[in-house]
Amino acid sequence: MRGLIRLIIILLAVLKSLFFWNIKKRDPKKILIAHDLLLGDTLLLAPLMKRIKEKYPHAQKYILAKPTFVPLFENTPYGFKVLSFNSKSFLSVWKIFCCGPYDLAFIAGDNRYSWLARAVGSGWVIGIKGDTPSWKNWMVNEAKSFDDKPATWADMMGRLVDGNDPEPYQKNEWLRPDIKKTLIPIDRSKPYIVCHLGASNELRFWPNTAWQKLCKDLSNQGFEMILTTGPNEVHLLDQVDPASIYQSVQGNFSLIEMWVLLENAALLVSSDTGIVHLAKIACTPTITLYGPGSNLIHGPGKFWMNQFFEVATIDSYPCRDQKFLFRRKIMWLNRCSRNIKQCKTPGACMEAITPKDVIGKAMEILKLTHL
Repeated sequence: MRGLIRLIIILLAVLKSLFFWNIKKRDPKKILIAHDLLLGDTLLLAPLMKRIKEKYPHAQKYILAKPTFVPLFENTPYGFKVLSFNSKSFLSVWKIFCCGPYDLAFIAGDNRYSWLARAVGSGWVIGIKGDTPSWKNWMVNEAKSFDDKPATWADMMGRLVDGNDPEPYQKNEWLRPDIKKTLIPIDRSKPYIVCHLGASNELRFWPNTAWQKLCKDLSNQGFEMILTTGPNEVHLLDQVDPASIYQSVQGNFSLIEMWVLLENAALLVSSDTGIVHLAKIACTPTITLYGPGSNLIHGPGKFWMNQFFEVATIDSYPCRDQKFLFRRKIMWLNRCSRNIKQCKTPGACMEAITPKDVIGKAMEILKLTHL
């Protein structure tokens, strides 16, 4: 089915390019953000969404999202209606087509989705230049470059729209949908800290002993500790807390339930993963552990500059030596996207982050917010 869908998209994109003019309208009536990103990068499109709203307040606005992320958009943040996108579903693509045609489309990440944007009737397509292989760029009308100085992915996405940067994020800009249940009973009389143990890449796991030291010390300060993991990561709970001393939540929760847990937390401590970016939307004070990843590209940047966000990392770690983001080379970027089989020293960059350093940063934030 996916092969057939791709063929239809290619044929429609070519036909529309051959027989319809590509025109950038000054006042577009319909705007589309096309992508197929994971949770974190999807949420980091907030600056792009806000900037589009500021520049084109009267346009109908649509954004694609994986089916599991659709509930996050229930309250139409920045005026955007979400369209569920599953590349294997013809019905999914048909619904996107029925909402078009679109006057303007922005491509986030992989430029292959410029073909989808053209196929569903986008008159002008804007993306980031330099994607590989080159055929991905053929349907892009206006290609912009990544910043030549350090900036976050989120801020750079906001600059796909001409003009000024969007105003920094304020609490409740992106409203949480209502929910009838919570992950666990929350005792508001005692502040709690969420420690998210999981990550999409094993190389981002913090050592069990480090988590144990952190939880013990913060618990002794009077905070309830709540451990969470993503799907298929229950084993991390057993390794970090074999005696079940702390409350824990396995990875079978909805993202809205996690949002509720985060927005009432005194602090989140997590490796660089999608939950960190959900915490930005919820305005939760956060400490992020960056081992392979880069705080330059996924930190708060200008858009989330008003939040309590601390970084625990080792600057200039020797094997954080890759300069590519979405297959584009960025000279100022240093990160590692290797997997467990490719890494010569698995876990070393995370082991270098000490519990003492994280506890110190935690106490600094908590003194300002709760103590």
